[in-house]
Amino acid sequence: RVLVADAAVLGQSFTMAGLAAVAGIEPEILEPRLRALVRRELFVQHQDPRSAARGQYAFVQALIREVAYNTLARRDRKVRHLAAARFFEGIGSEELAGALAGHYLAAQGYAAEGAEADALAAQARVALRGAAERAAALGSHTQAIAFLDHALAISPDPADQAELNERALISARQGLDLDVAERHARGALDARRALGDREGIAIAAAAHAEARRGFGRGEPRELESLKAAWEEFADLEQTKAGVALMLELGATFAANGDDRSLLTWIERALPVAERLNLLSETAIALSRLSTAYWRLDRPREGLILLRGTHELAVANDLEAVHRSTRTVLTFYEQFADPVAGLAMTREGLEIASRRGSASYGFQMVGNAVSCAVRVGEWQWAATLLDEWLANEVKPSSYLELYVDRAVLIALRGGDPSADIAVAERLLPDLTDPQYASYCNWARSWAAVATGDLAAARREAEAAARMTNYFAPITLPIAVRTALWAADHAGASELLGRLDVSLIRGQAIDLDLVTLRAGVAALDGRRVEAVAGYRDAIRGWQALGLPFDEALAGLDITLLLKPTDREMAEATTVIDATRAILTRLGAAPLLARLDAAAVDGPESVAGAVASRFAADEAAGRASSTIGSVSG
Repeated sequence: RVLVADAAVLGQSFTMAGLAAVAGIEPEILEPRLRALVRRELFVQHQDPRSAARGQYAFVQALIREVAYNTLARRDRKVRHLAAARFFEGIGSEELAGALAGHYLAAQGYAAEGAEADALAAQARVALRGAAERAAALGSHTQAIAFLDHALAISPDPADQAELNERALISARQGLDLDVAERHARGALDARRALGDREGIAIAAAAHAEARRGFGRGEPRELESLKAAWEEFADLEQTKAGVALMLELGATFAANGDDRSLLTWIERALPVAERLNLLSETAIALSRLSTAYWRLDRPREGLILLRGTHELAVANDLEAVHRSTRTVLTFYEQFADPVAGLAMTREGLEIASRRGSASYGFQMVGNAVSCAVRVGEWQWAATLLDEWLANEVKPSSYLELYVDRAVLIALRGGDPSADIAVAERLLPDLTDPQYASYCNWARSWAAVATGDLAAARREAEAAARMTNYFAPITLPIAVRTALWAADHAGASELLGRLDVSLIRGQAIDLDLVTLRAGVAALDGRRVEAVAGYRDAIRGWQALGLPFDEALAGLDITLLLKPTDREMAEATTVIDATRAILTRLGAAPLLARLDAAAVDGPESVAGAVASRFAADEAAGRASSTIGSVSG
């Protein structure tokens, strides 16, 4: 009975060496007793040679262990847990860090108040810190936070509380639960205030604001709180603490839609960070400076700065900066090389998986899907979104993933209204205006799918007005729907807005080529339109973007009236477009293509012909019609 109780202290399973240490019995004496307990079916011994637990013993039933453990007095539990802790400590294996910490913590809990309990608490804190570091290194950040929470429960000293909360915050930032991050950020700030450490308070205030701002939140009250902190600690501007506050002030202004203040605060912080040789802070500042340039219509400067900062982060293992710069670079690649962007996000997802960083992975998903849509990896994107949207913890910024899934559902002919409704419910929780643009984007594609071209154009234009860097994402939809509606003036005006948006890249340049060909088709400049579409189709094929190729093919089918000389080429394009849309499962676009093609050559460009007929009736079409006939 005593031996079973000793084993119960070690847990559901144990080794003979561990039990010998707790029971104080030599292994050669212990072994026959264990065999007898196995025969009596209290214990079982693992014999599978493929199992890592081979040779270990385990309780046959958890209830037996619980009853045996409860027979021990508190003092006996303390003594035995302490013996187990010292046994594990003697082995010196990092893999046993969690078990070691658990036994020290249990021993402390059963000790009488006073010097002994304090000494055991100190040993438990050391063990729990070690266990947390081990768990974090293995990517188990939730477990790391749990160990640190146990340490905090037995840490009355503010210095220990500050250090433990700050360490827990590092792991919390790898997760998606903003409440956990905020709790530890607040704990660190309170502890620093209790210590009266002004620089520590300022740094903790910045970290707390960052936790509050996480995943799209940036409430005005947080901005006011940061302004108050700056007034309190403005004399620390030339210190690391001052840099932390200035960086966070800039980011919080940006989260509330004030990009010029972002630029102001970053440029103020950078010289100080450089002078103090704060490499991580300098890289963070450069990364945010690139974002400011992008948002203020200086995208080339932003891209050059971003690429350099990413290289700096990779070379110096600056994990947070590496993550943020990869996220923004993949966003850029939507307009340059979506195939490269998709590869980069997939690599990011693998890194996130290895590190156990859900937040890193989340930041990759949205851009991965945006690139995958253009590359034609729709099923992969849909599976990825379903996996992430199954998570139990979903911060408000998951709005982006609901929007992405809604777009895919709409493009495949399904009903996206449920996901759009969820996104709209989440929108009031987010202050960053880009999330409103995401909702417009989803509603725009949903309207395209149902054939409501006016609504699609309206939503696409609204997205670009709300967030300037959405222009290359949504204005092509607005131009295309105007073209399909035979609105020459509207398409030309929208194309002009897209052309001056300053955002460039191979893909957006081909968007412009494709859409200019459509405007030429509406304008009756047939030779120019055909040449433009030929260049566009070749370009999309060279970039490996079948969806964009299919959209160009759909434009050709809807906007051009093929002549006898062009029918063979047009048929080839239409057949390739049909094959792509069929493979993707783009049912609404396929239906539009088939409807135009089935109507025959005389009505393939029915909308265009109607516009010219209206012009003729108004006495304004003679020269235009002449150019069409030519």
